[in-house]
Amino acid sequence: MLPRSFYFVRHGETDWNKAGRIQGSTDIPLNDTGRAQAEAAVTVLSRLPIDRIVVSDLSRAYETASIINAGLQKPLTVEPGLRERAYGAFEGLSLAEMDALKNRMIADGLPSEENGYPCPPEAETYPDFRARTLAALTKHLHEHDGQNVLFVAHGGVYRVLRRCLFTELDHSQNVQPFHFDKGVDGWQLTHLK
Repeated sequence: MLPRSFYFVRHGETDWNKAGRIQGSTDIPLNDTGRAQAEAAVTVLSRLPIDRIVVSDLSRAYETASIINAGLQKPLTVEPGLRERAYGAFEGLSLAEMDALKNRMIADGLPSEENGYPCPPEAETYPDFRARTLAALTKHLHEHDGQNVLFVAHGGVYRVLRRCLFTELDHSQNVQPFHFDKGVDGWQLTHLK
């Protein structure tokens, strides 16, 4: 499992977030609200002992990290292993459309994955996504040992962390800073304000 504590931020809002559409690996840019969210997060993040930023290669995460880093001025590394899960045929669909497809797929006998949905056609499997995400996080926590790392990524990455470290699922708001703290008694999650 992950070797030590770190900070995490989900990217800012996009037009597809606002419309409730599944983005996955489709490269949707931030909207003006997302840019403002990233700028507002600088106030919180500038008070933290962050030494380095590691970011997904999708533009919504990279622009969020770039806006944040304009205030922090830290080394920034792009990590493709942190990109959002590829949802294949689900990308671009609304949540209602996705749920309708889910129900048809289950009726057709497709097994549900850990997240409760069958793997969409042409999508990355949930176990592969989880393994890729955890490998990327672990790699950078080891490579930058002794540094406080801020990861800027996606809602799916956050949900992997919640399932693996705390078992329960929760969703993160756009650009809500978190501290995942590994203590002697296990992990604690703090919403930073």
